[in-house]
Amino acid sequence: MKSGTWSKWKRGLAGGLLAVTTMLGTVVPALANEAPQAAPQISPWSMGVLNEGEKYGIFPLSWYYDGTFQKPIAHDRFQSLVQAAGAKLDALGLSKKGEFTLPSGTATITRDTVLQSLFGLLKQYELPAAFEMDKDAEPIAYLQKKGIVQGTGSGLELDQPCTVEQAAVLASRVIEYAYETADGGAKGLFWKVTKGNNTMYLFGSIHLGIPEMYPLRKEVKDAFQSSDALLVEVNLMPDDTAGLEYFTGLTSYNDGTTLKDHVSKETYEKLERVIDKLGLPKQAFDQLKPWVINSNLALTALMKSPEELAQATASGVDLHFLSSAKLAGKPVQELEGFKLQGDILSSASPQEQEKELNAVLDQMLTPDANAPDMAAQFKQWQQLWAKGDLDGFTQAFAASSQQFTQSGMAQKLLGERDKNMAKKLAELLEKDGKSTYFVVIGAAHYAVKDMVLDQLKQKGYDVQFIK
Repeated sequence: MKSGTWSKWKRGLAGGLLAVTTMLGTVVPALANEAPQAAPQISPWSMGVLNEGEKYGIFPLSWYYDGTFQKPIAHDRFQSLVQAAGAKLDALGLSKKGEFTLPSGTATITRDTVLQSLFGLLKQYELPAAFEMDKDAEPIAYLQKKGIVQGTGSGLELDQPCTVEQAAVLASRVIEYAYETADGGAKGLFWKVTKGNNTMYLFGSIHLGIPEMYPLRKEVKDAFQSSDALLVEVNLMPDDTAGLEYFTGLTSYNDGTTLKDHVSKETYEKLERVIDKLGLPKQAFDQLKPWVINSNLALTALMKSPEELAQATASGVDLHFLSSAKLAGKPVQELEGFKLQGDILSSASPQEQEKELNAVLDQMLTPDANAPDMAAQFKQWQQLWAKGDLDGFTQAFAASSQQFTQSGMAQKLLGERDKNMAKKLAELLEKDGKSTYFVVIGAAHYAVKDMVLDQLKQKGYDVQFIK
């Protein structure tokens, strides 16, 4: 990918498509024909912690794949990790009473070095009483007491080299502990609905995440842990892949033809020019249908690089809860599924798809300098979401997607879908017995008027926003 190219198309690019991919539907798998990535080097014991920690912005996902994750951590990588962890702790807004300095001159970074450094990060703040840290606190004993380092004193092997994986896990635990103890964390858009003995937590998803959206506040995590099942629009990690295979089949030509056979020569030449500017392989999109290409190109308006897009996708709210449910063995139920969403997203005629593709290509080839910066708008949505600012989020989303909500695609993505989802949720609330459900669907389905929340209120349920 050519350096800096992605940042050129932040203004005005496919605002409606951004709403589709991040708030209302499934994020279509990102750029086509990229080489498959090697399997990540992650130990089973660390998966639960890293499922959280990888979203904090303290280390890149590339660490999983470069062959060093389970080897002793190098000085530059250790410094990067500790600095990023410190920045994440700074975001809590605690007063500082000193400044932590990394130890230098050690030939090998041992487990003791890592633990002492993480303790030093904590100790530089004026910590609330809930941290139970007195001035004479002994680092290892304190970290053990708080569950940050686990195992007996004799089995910690403090003098042994610390691997990248171990250091990432320990740093992640420190951050999660600090945020929970300081009553920090992202609030998200969060509601509670009750009927009889049944409880339903409704949580708004943004399919692309940033570090400010994690860790989630403890109330949200506790609600998820207390639930009997997770409900999502689409299970992105299904055991049965039939729905995913059906969806994938809708994205590409499977009859021996390619994109060139389905669009005009002028449209294809425009796409070739955009592909060249993006630095992608010449035939990167040849097997894909225009609606998929539209979504993929729209995402370039949000991210500075493919690596940033990969990190953002991995930090999506729905994917976070799906992976958490999988690790915890929690049942997952779908409100829609790949087939339904695939049918909706691919339902435009070939002529309509080509028209939309041309609109995107024209915006990329001749950007409008006066158009709004979609990347900045999207970042605003994410930040308002993290603050739990429902009014601000609703106003910002409605203002930036006003034109889109009048489009034909919007009518397919709204309306009936929300009625059907609300109907399914109501059926669960009306069931006999006692159950708790945690429901994660696109934030716009909650925030926009007359969608899921209003549908539930119209059915007579008491829907409370949790601030």
